[in-house]
Amino acid sequence: MTVQTNASTSIAVSVAAPATHDAAGFNALTFTAIGEIVSTGEKGGAAALVTHSPLDTRTVAKFKGSVNYGSYAISLALDLADAGQILLDSLAIGASIDVVASFEETKQDGSKEFYRAIVMTYTRVGGTIDAIIGSNATLEITDSIVDVAAP
Repeated sequence: MTVQTNASTSIAVSVAAPATHDAAGFNALTFTAIGEIVSTGEKGGAAALVTHSPLDTRTVAKFKGSVNYGSYAISLALDLADAGQILLDSLAIGASIDVVASFEETKQDGSKEFYRAIVMTYTRVGGTIDAIIGSNATLEITDSIVDVAAP
């Protein structure tokens, strides 16, 4: 992979779970595009720090504990008719509130990132007279990200 910008990046969502947590499993799903995305945050796992402080050594031993795959913020222009945004709203506080959704993120070179997440928030954002009415979604990623190289 070479360096690239975020231009042409798209994110799509599915309420279905892949049969396997790999490219084949995710590629078998049908995704709904999420429209009007203007920016995204960072994503990826982080291990918890576990320490042990024995009295006799006066040192702190450090270990990796559980892995949290983190939160992922998505900022959008609000589009109440967009099927992907309607699905985000349903996953956050609607009929699909308990669903762990599948996401497909396609980069400009055609490479993809697949991941599973729960949608914690889908909120509306006001602003100034010169701002587009927006919305924000917060995802909590539940498992490792599956990277697929560009075709």
